[in-house]
Amino acid sequence: MMSAHVMFAQGDPPEFRYPIEGQLGVDYFLVNHVDQDPVQGAIRDYACGKQTYDGHQGTDFVLASFRQMDSGVHVLAASRGRVIAVVDTFPDRNKVSVVARGFGNYIALEHPGNWISYYAHNRATSALVRVGDTVEAGQRIALVGSSGNSEDPHVHFEVWRVVDPFSGTCSQSQSLWRNQPVYRTDLRVIDAGLTTWPPALDTLRERPPTVSTIVQSDSSITAWALAQGLRPTDRYRIVWLAPDGTQWFSFEADAGLESNYMYWWSWIRRPDVNGRWNVVITVNAKEVYRASFDVTGVVGVPEGKMASYSLEQHRDVIRVHSVAQVQVEIYNMRGVICARHDLHSTVGAFVLPEATGTYLVVVRRGLQIVARSVVSRTE
Repeated sequence: MMSAHVMFAQGDPPEFRYPIEGQLGVDYFLVNHVDQDPVQGAIRDYACGKQTYDGHQGTDFVLASFRQMDSGVHVLAASRGRVIAVVDTFPDRNKVSVVARGFGNYIALEHPGNWISYYAHNRATSALVRVGDTVEAGQRIALVGSSGNSEDPHVHFEVWRVVDPFSGTCSQSQSLWRNQPVYRTDLRVIDAGLTTWPPALDTLRERPPTVSTIVQSDSSITAWALAQGLRPTDRYRIVWLAPDGTQWFSFEADAGLESNYMYWWSWIRRPDVNGRWNVVITVNAKEVYRASFDVTGVVGVPEGKMASYSLEQHRDVIRVHSVAQVQVEIYNMRGVICARHDLHSTVGAFVLPEATGTYLVVVRRGLQIVARSVVSRTE
């Protein structure tokens, strides 16, 4: 990778506005910056932090969900310029990183002094400009999408000659932003909710509707959150409380990695007790989300609480305890399944994938998830 720490040349650089409609921190979120470290496998953003990934050459302005993307959020020209490239025909709802897909749909603008800005991963057929057009700063040029090498709806904004527009300790001294935002490392919850949709990462990315009443036809309820500023040792916990205030079920784990855009969630079967229930999410024992929901339509004899299943990690081995036959699935943090095992006895042990990193281990009994945990392999 070419280092982004370069000297300005060929005329003064343009002054940029944010390349997306809305308010920063409310309607969209800064997630990944330019990787300033030229060493493969090492990362460093403009403030010498880790809000980037290896080889990243732009800045990512991310929406909270595909539901928001579907509402129509515009990509904006960051500065006055001339359109020199428009690509507008690739699929725009990608949820898996495939490097070979590149920018997908993108627009390139040329600015005075031979500076070029790129706006990538746009929605298909959404371009509002053509090659040769002159655009003004803040003008709508396309819609935000998730085309190309993209997992979530966002604008990848890139300045050439591979320059980080942010000024900081590990970047150039001159900011290219009209108003450079403050570099934040604190924990922020972008969004959270309760849903009766199937509990899966793909579901959450779509932003399922929030519910307040659980009816007889619902089979489960999921509490979820999307957060920024997570550190590997941050401990998150989700507790479900019955109408009498007693703990019905809880799930907790370490984040396991540093992340500026991370989902976590927990779900239970539809409770067998009518009344007002509560769910509380905490990070490092500090409450970040609380919600209430009403359970109605329970008839017959209660089935009891969730069955006894558990898993624990010993270095690179996961040990699973179960009262029934289950299936164990291991996912990487992109949601791709790495391994699947059947457990026919009460105790089983499974080795994590060889690659170091963070994994989600899920224990299923049929279609029901009965246990899960985020684990890390460090060697």
